[in-house]
Amino acid sequence: MFTIRFEVEKNVRKLLRPIIKGGVDYELRTCNTILQEAEAILLQQGISSNLFYHIQEPSIPVSFRASVMLGEGRPMNILLLVNQTLNTVFTDKPEEEKRSLIHLLEQAFLEEVCPTPEIKLEKKVIPESPPSVPISELQKEFPTTQTEETIPKPTKQLNKRPKRREWRAVISRFSSFFMFSRKVWIVLAVALVVTSSVVLFLLMPSEVSKTEAVKKTPSLEKLLKEEKLPEIARYYPEEWENVRLDYIHEANIRGLQEMNQVKPSALLDIDIAYFEKNYDQVVQLYEAKKALKYAGIDYAFVGFSYLTKGNVKQAEVLNLYAEDPDLKAYIEDYKLTQSIVIETKQVLKRNDLTNELRTELETKLKEAEKHIQDYHQGKVEVKKDGEKETL
Repeated sequence: MFTIRFEVEKNVRKLLRPIIKGGVDYELRTCNTILQEAEAILLQQGISSNLFYHIQEPSIPVSFRASVMLGEGRPMNILLLVNQTLNTVFTDKPEEEKRSLIHLLEQAFLEEVCPTPEIKLEKKVIPESPPSVPISELQKEFPTTQTEETIPKPTKQLNKRPKRREWRAVISRFSSFFMFSRKVWIVLAVALVVTSSVVLFLLMPSEVSKTEAVKKTPSLEKLLKEEKLPEIARYYPEEWENVRLDYIHEANIRGLQEMNQVKPSALLDIDIAYFEKNYDQVVQLYEAKKALKYAGIDYAFVGFSYLTKGNVKQAEVLNLYAEDPDLKAYIEDYKLTQSIVIETKQVLKRNDLTNELRTELETKLKEAEKHIQDYHQGKVEVKKDGEKETL
């Protein structure tokens, strides 16, 4: 069985202690919940901290160590984290080994939960440090001897100058420092003026250019409102992914197409193909670019596309990354309809059925087969909270 052990940084250990226990091997299935709860706590506190994790399965054997930064609003899904780490950090590792590890983790999530015996962890008793001894007691036991220095008392100087003469001597020495000729003073003044002019000349254009740049940079809100995608890509490249996700949630196909013209990408190709119900192309694009950094909604699109091809297993695997409730409902509905088709066909093979029951079963079979066919065409209806939802 795969297990995962977490190691929390010292500065947040007290905050996360109710969720993450030190030295405990958690079941892999529970790690997403733990990660999401820890992320929520640190986000609420406005703290960022590294969380180290170690995934292991001694019987295979498999051992994977990495870390994730909590408190930055990232999606907390262990499969996503491992996949991204393999593609960004462990670039020198063979692709076959990476795929093998991911496949093993996916299968571990898909396995049925088996009851495991309770493991009691013995708490190690750490010997307490000896009580600190007061400094006063130490001083009594080990008295320190101090050597008293004899400080000579100031004696009156008989031949002391008057204070006025001293000040005159200081002033005369100080003023002799600046006793230059007139020519020297003129040269110094000219040099000072020239240097100041050069410094001002160099500083003025940069300040002007900065103010002009600030004036020329349009606000992100204005560009989004006017849908000026080339300017967004130029001035706000860090917001490009957020714009893509906003267009996906709004089902703005035209906006996604325009984004793809400005900055073509495989992710946008997948999004556009999905909204155009070209599910075969979605699967082909994903198979060709599995190493890309996908968002949860992208995995949901690809998972549903596999479902339209009847590949329930792959749809379930992708929903481990997406954690999409709608895709989960579609998968369950598809599997239920499949079981109805199989069971009804088996019952219809019996010879002892009445004509009325046979007709009823045949009608039920046709409805179920049509529902499966609707999935293959991307036309499905799933009941949710008493209402029908059409994709």
